[in-house]
Amino acid sequence: MSDTKTRIRRWGLDHAQLRAELELIRAQYPDDEDFEAALERLYAELKVKEDFRKRTEEPPHWE
Repeated sequence: MSDTKTRIRRWGLDHAQLRAELELIRAQYPDDEDFEAALERLYAELKVKEDFRKRTEEPPHWE
């Protein structure tokens, strides 16, 4: 039971980190009509989300 609570707590911390990183990216690249800035923002957000997925993905359990 404590293992599940630990995983949930760790996921919550990782999710809080994801939200903070996204806010920093959105502050760095304000909404503009500039296509290149919008594209850089999109790539930065996608990289952060992919890193989050890799951190929180459970490895397969081999039996």
